Amino acid sequence: MYGWRGRIGVIIPADNAVLEPEFHRLCPEGVATHVARLGKSERSEMPGNSLPHATALMYTRVDLIAYMCAASSFVLGPEGNLALCERLSEAAGGLPAFTASTSMAAALKAVGATRVAVLAPHPPEIAEKLGTYLEASGFGVTGLSALGLELAAINDSPPGKIYQAVRRLDLAGADAIFIAATNFRALDVIEAIEADTGLPVVTSNQAALWQALGILGVERRRPGFGRLLNAA
Repeated sequence: MYGWRGRIGVIIPADNAVLEPEFHRLCPEGVATHVARLGKSERSEMPGNSLPHATALMYTRVDLIAYMCAASSFVLGPEGNLALCERLSEAAGGLPAFTASTSMAAALKAVGATRVAVLAPHPPEIAEKLGTYLEASGFGVTGLSALGLELAAINDSPPGKIYQAVRRLDLAGADAIFIAATNFRALDVIEAIEADTGLPVVTSNQAALWQALGILGVERRRPGFGRLLNAA
């Protein structure tokens, strides 16, 4: 049986080509990931459109629901994000549910962050809402770089370019780095960034896997993917 230690139900946008490979790399033996893809729609429609997918995943006997479109959850703000989690849980028969924004904030707290430097591939007007979400969640944002990439370019960005973009951030005053987006291939450069900056790095997919394993009650230590998973 696949998922004999636990099954993660994931809802992702239609064009996300990064999360599944990264989750399959990160999941320990006995933990399975089952994915439902949203149809193409306006960002504002995506949370509501996800509810039938949460119900469908329930029949796969998953143990939790992870809604993994970061932007369409953080634009809701913390209260709206919490309401989305509650709606997803209700749609899935009471299963625990979280979003990429939920796990982002929880993971940053877990690494002791209070002042965060942020790299986002989104357009500036969307990235600004990420900064607002972090501030409303109790973090200071010391700097935010919005790359303004198209969706295809976000998916196709090589890790080396993500590393270089982080190194161009002004890290003065920051005690952690957050790299946003579930379709941004930051996983392979987490440890290099941490080694070269001395700061803990949290990414959307790394944080979500950390959160999911915690809900499952499965050992979260996954060496090679940053302090969050090295010390979990």
